[in-house]
Amino acid sequence: MKPIEGYDKLRGGYYTPSDIADFIVRWVGPTPENTILEPSCGDGSFLAAFKNIFPDYKQENVTGIELDPAEAAKASQYGYKVIAGDFFSYYERDVEEKKTFDVIVGNPPFIRYQNFDEKYRAVAFELMRNHGFHPNRLTNIWLPFLLLSCEALGENGRIGMVIPAELFQVNYAAEAREYLSSHFEKLTIVTFKKLVFDDIQQEVVLLLGEKKSNKKGIRVVELEGLNALVNEGLNCLDRAEMKKLDHSTDKWVKYYLTNEELEILERLNADERISNAPELFEVNVGLVSGENDFFLVNWENVKERKLEGDVTPIISRSEQVKGVFLSEDEYLGLREKGKKVSIFTPGDKSLDELSESARIYIAWGENEGYNKNYKCRIRKRWYHVPMSWTADAFLIRQANLYPKMIINTVGALVTDTLHKVRFHEGVDGNAVASAFLNTYTLALSETLGRSYGGGVLTFEPGEMRRMRIPMQGAEKLDIQKIDRLQREGKYEEILLYTDQVLLYENLNLTEREVSLLHSIWSKMRDRRLTRKRST
Repeated sequence: MKPIEGYDKLRGGYYTPSDIADFIVRWVGPTPENTILEPSCGDGSFLAAFKNIFPDYKQENVTGIELDPAEAAKASQYGYKVIAGDFFSYYERDVEEKKTFDVIVGNPPFIRYQNFDEKYRAVAFELMRNHGFHPNRLTNIWLPFLLLSCEALGENGRIGMVIPAELFQVNYAAEAREYLSSHFEKLTIVTFKKLVFDDIQQEVVLLLGEKKSNKKGIRVVELEGLNALVNEGLNCLDRAEMKKLDHSTDKWVKYYLTNEELEILERLNADERISNAPELFEVNVGLVSGENDFFLVNWENVKERKLEGDVTPIISRSEQVKGVFLSEDEYLGLREKGKKVSIFTPGDKSLDELSESARIYIAWGENEGYNKNYKCRIRKRWYHVPMSWTADAFLIRQANLYPKMIINTVGALVTDTLHKVRFHEGVDGNAVASAFLNTYTLALSETLGRSYGGGVLTFEPGEMRRMRIPMQGAEKLDIQKIDRLQREGKYEEILLYTDQVLLYENLNLTEREVSLLHSIWSKMRDRRLTRKRST
């Protein structure tokens, strides 16, 4: 998908490959009397597809909208009515409570909130609110395009759109997922293992929605790439298993699973014998220094500047913690290797209350201009990083193979590259960290976290709070053994050990059920890691 020549990239306009436009147009298969809308037609990829595939279609029944006059002029060559203007203003003026369309197709622009022209954004957001949606500063322009297009569909309408894969998993699209699952009786989503558009790293899906259908539910079709879409055509849709639509805000990555896999996950997610994370611990973001080059220092620098009394241990990167607990010896080893595992913490004190070494270091920081950074500038004392409670443990924020919890035995602080954990009174932290590594929790994590083109599984604190851990029997687990296996990279051995105690002996799961959980975890993990290798 190449940027349109001469465009401001902030506009978010991209060519839709003709193969994708053809596929969607063949799928919607309009009848001669159907009215058709393309709300962001660009230079006319979808209009060209209609012209090529249905050359005798009534021209007066097709409408295209395009903000850029030059592109609108190009799109007009196919003989359909093309309106040069803003889709949201057109919707407010000509569509809202006035008319509907039988078919809507398109590839909405991808523009983040801060780059979304205020005069258009105000109209779009007001329309969204009128229809019960709650846009915010995370809302990307593709979302109001999609939702308002859905609202403009007639009773038996069909929609076919190229949508960012963010729809599957980002929090700002949660409301849209719930809406789509209720608005359409049948949804088909075509995804690709490889990025199918040139020059951009944005992963996309093809969203095909039917307001009325004899077969109700949702199906996800995963193809290798664009060639598979071309070679198989509409036949590729028949391979997918139909799943029951979940009318919730849950992430849609779970629909990659089979019905049998979904059933076991749903059953265990409701099993009261399994603990919810908030029953065991609090989780929150690590600290934000405002300028790591100033605040994070290695031990050689600490000694050189005589700051030994003005620093605190900190873990600044997830790769610094290898096992499931951080020991004093391991921390000292990181220091000796020159890792930045000390943070400048002179305290919330005036300069004249600080040590001479601290004052000299602060003066050096001001000379470098670090005090002018935004986070530093808005503090009462720029050199004092606000801190709350010290973590009992850390949680990996961006996981490669799987997330894990690390017990913090040295009282180290942590940056926001990891999350910090505080166990509730009476909770055995070692048992929680040991039990965290089981196949059910890892399978669940793949449906809760978010994965983009880089392949890592990312968790915000809210997503970590939805984790569930089977704690019955966890006190029997040997954390030293798990730590050793973790450091040796023998995660399969960890799971054989923990699953035996937690899943087989205490939850009484069958071999088939544990096998299904392992299939869920490995399938979802391998999918995101494969996408990383293919980018």
